[in-house]
Amino acid sequence: MAKDDEDAPAKRPLFGFLRGASDKKKEVVESDFARLRSLQQARREEESDADRRAQIEATADRQGRIDHLVERFRDRALEVLELETKQQGDAGQCDIAVEVDEDLLIHTFTQVAMGDEQGHVHLIDALSGSVQHDLALHRNWCTALCGSLDGTMVASGSLDRTVKVISIATGELLGELEVDDPISALGFSPSGEHLAVGTTAGGLTVHDLLSGHVTLESQQEKRVAAVRYSPDGTHLAVGAQGLNGIQPTLRLFRVQDSEVVHTLDHGSVLDAFSFSADGAWLACGGLDPVTLVVPLSEDDVPERSVDVITGSKVIAMSHADDLLVSAGRDGWLRMVNFANGGGFDVQVDGTMMALGIAEDGAEVGVGYKRGLLEVRSIEDGSVVRIMDLASDMTPISMALVRGQRMVEGVDEALPQVFDEIKGGGFELGLPYLKPVDDGWHLVVTAAWSWA
Repeated sequence: MAKDDEDAPAKRPLFGFLRGASDKKKEVVESDFARLRSLQQARREEESDADRRAQIEATADRQGRIDHLVERFRDRALEVLELETKQQGDAGQCDIAVEVDEDLLIHTFTQVAMGDEQGHVHLIDALSGSVQHDLALHRNWCTALCGSLDGTMVASGSLDRTVKVISIATGELLGELEVDDPISALGFSPSGEHLAVGTTAGGLTVHDLLSGHVTLESQQEKRVAAVRYSPDGTHLAVGAQGLNGIQPTLRLFRVQDSEVVHTLDHGSVLDAFSFSADGAWLACGGLDPVTLVVPLSEDDVPERSVDVITGSKVIAMSHADDLLVSAGRDGWLRMVNFANGGGFDVQVDGTMMALGIAEDGAEVGVGYKRGLLEVRSIEDGSVVRIMDLASDMTPISMALVRGQRMVEGVDEALPQVFDEIKGGGFELGLPYLKPVDDGWHLVVTAAWSWA
C-alpha cells in the first residue's frame, strides 16, 4: 500500500490498456486483456447474462433494461477493440454494435430532408431541429427527395439531371446517377437496393444501386409525377400527367419482368399514392377531387373513395391499421378509417409538402413549405409536437424519414461508457441505430491513431 507521502500509481482508464500499445511490452498488453477478461467472467459467474435478461423482462424495469444495454455495450466494446487493434495495429477504425431491446425504441420521424433552389440538401434532426448536414449536391433546384425504408439513406434529384444517394448518419455521398432529363420523382425499394427514377420528359428507370445496372426502363408521353414500390418490392406504381385519355395516369409494373399489370385513368395528374401494408390496396390522389383506393387482389372487391374537395397533395397509408391519411391542397389534413368509418378532418395553417405515418401507426408527420414539421396523433389529429426546421429557407422539395430513437434515459446513460472508451485513446462517432434482420443495433464507430 502506498504511503501518504508517496506518489500513488496513476489510475489507468478502463480502455487505457490499448493506448500507446506500440510502446509497451507485448506481455503487459496481454496481461491487461487477461485482467479485464477475468473481471468480466467474474461478473458473469455471479449472475449470467441470460438470468439478468430474464429478470429484467420479468420486472419490466426500463431502467434495468437501460443499465443492461450500457453493460452489454461496454463488454462488446472490449471484445471488438481488443480484436481490431491487434489486427489493424496503431491506427484504424471499426464499428461497435449491440442489439437494442424493442422496448427501448420509439418509432417516429427522426430526420427531415429539404432541398432548395441552390441545389443544397439539408438533413435536419426531427427531434432537435438542428441541421446535421448542409450538402451542396446539385447545380440546380433539388426537385425530388426520398428516404429509404430503414432510415439510413436519402436520395435527391435535381433539374441538373443528376441523382445523389447519401448516408443520413454521416452525410457521405454513397453513389450518384446521371440521366437524360431533369428529375421529377424518386422512390427506394423496400430493401434499399434499388432506386426508381422518374423524369420531367416521362422517362422511368430503375437502378440496381449495388451493381449499377438498369433493371427496368420505360418511356411515357409526359412527366412522371410519382413512383412508389409495394411493401414486398414486387410491384412499382408510377403516376404521371395524363394525355387526353391516351396515356393512363397510373401504371403498375411487375418488377420481375417489367410487365404493366394494372392501369388507371384518374384525373389529369396523379402525383400522390401509397400502398397498404399488405399490398392489397393502392391509394391514388392528385388533382381530381376524389381519392381512389384501388383493390389489387384478384377478388371481386369494390373500390373505395374519399372526397377531398380540391384534390390531395400527398397520401400515406398506415402500416398498422386500415387507415388513410391525406394532405389536401385545400389545407385540410384528413384521416379515414375504412374498418369502422371513423376519422378526422383538421384544417392546418400552411402549405403541406410532405406526409408520413410512423412505423407503429401512432403518429402522423406533416412537413410544411415554410420549413416546419408537425407530429400529430393518429387518433384525432391533435398536435403532439412542432419543430421549426429552417425558418430562413423555403424548400423546393421535402421528405420525412421514418426511424427509431431511444427512450428517455438512454442518452443520459451511454455517455459514461463513451467517456471510458475515449479515455483509452479512441475517438467515437455519433451513435446511430441500424436495422439488422428483425431487430435494431446501436452502432458507434471507433477510431484510433497512436503512431
